[in-house]
Amino acid sequence: MMDANESGREAVVWHRISAATVGLLVAAMISAACADQRDSVAKIAEPVAALFRPIDAGATDANVSVQWNGVARSLVASHNTNGPMASRVYALVSVAQFGAVRATRAEHDDDGDGQGGERGAVVDAAIARASANVLTGLYPDAASAAVIAAALDGDTGPARGDSIGAAVAQAVLARAATDGAAAANCPATPPTPASQFWHDDAVPPNPQPVLPCFGSVRTWLGIDVTQFRAGPPPAFASQEFLAGLAEVRQISDTRTAAQLAIVDTWLDGNNSRQPPGHWNLIASDLITRNHIGAAHAARVFAVLNIAMMDTHVACWDRKYTYWEIRPWMVDPLITTPRGQPHHPANPSGHACAGGAGSGALAGFFPAIGDSLRALGGEEGFSTVLSGVHFRFDVDEGLLIGHTIAEKALAVRDLGALLGVSDRR
Repeated sequence: MMDANESGREAVVWHRISAATVGLLVAAMISAACADQRDSVAKIAEPVAALFRPIDAGATDANVSVQWNGVARSLVASHNTNGPMASRVYALVSVAQFGAVRATRAEHDDDGDGQGGERGAVVDAAIARASANVLTGLYPDAASAAVIAAALDGDTGPARGDSIGAAVAQAVLARAATDGAAAANCPATPPTPASQFWHDDAVPPNPQPVLPCFGSVRTWLGIDVTQFRAGPPPAFASQEFLAGLAEVRQISDTRTAAQLAIVDTWLDGNNSRQPPGHWNLIASDLITRNHIGAAHAARVFAVLNIAMMDTHVACWDRKYTYWEIRPWMVDPLITTPRGQPHHPANPSGHACAGGAGSGALAGFFPAIGDSLRALGGEEGFSTVLSGVHFRFDVDEGLLIGHTIAEKALAVRDLGALLGVSDRR
């Protein structure tokens, strides 16, 4: 949370001019804004066209880690779980899956991949039970219980695997109970004047923004997220701020059907899997295409989702340090055809997810790393196309996401980090 004593806020020099004056300045700058903007979407999208082709028939082998990741996405959507909390759901499920694999490895005293035979059946049962129990703890309602029970039917296996999965889930849920997420929706009062900071402009009024204290949730990587407060966003009404505003206005005035299609591709709004879930879907697809078994898939999901959750913690810490105003709040002629997020602008949450998701998966699939990172960039830029972010919000989010993904990929002993032995 921001207060007068925080160094981040002290570094910002806010220009106290009226929104009307800003509007006049923006109108004068629109024609000069970002001459290459018309081509930017095509440049971003070029490398990704070949990434998603029909999956080969032989690549659809059952993978219990992928299957339960899908169950998690469905529950996030049906409960309208918001983006930061969704990143937490995916992280908890993935850590439980990875923990189940590690626990079976420790019991069998081997380094096998857990595919096939009795060992494979134990691993699959452990992953299924760990996933089911964590999701039951996160979504304890009757409707979710029915979904989880239906998914578990057919995933029953050796009793030992079931027992291992249950024990791992219990440990993961114990950590979740003390990670601070329960207090993430703390009361918060935006700074003044409202003309220069994010403020409630919802109709009807909704003075509570989204999760002001999510930035205080415990991270998996032990990151001091306050490091990402460095380099405040451009000061209100500065030349850089006005140039960013003019770019958003220019896009708003000339928005094409192709640009809106990109917005819709990455929207992941209400009652959806949310932006972190989009990257879990991409990961599931890549795991399936590459015939990656459940045990190794659990590691991919764990790295991906701890990177995305920690990135959301850092992202939300920065948002509520600077309380940056949204573009349409400054220039009411900017249109937002796909809604208006109810939290401060900098950094872009979609860009944070895109940076972390693409960065983590590029580490596992380096042959298409550039295409994955291009997808992350496209996701972030979609929020500029929709009128809800400045380009510098996107740049900051991508930087945070890429940085934390690199940290997650660099962890040598992931099991020890997550409280599960990764070595003997």
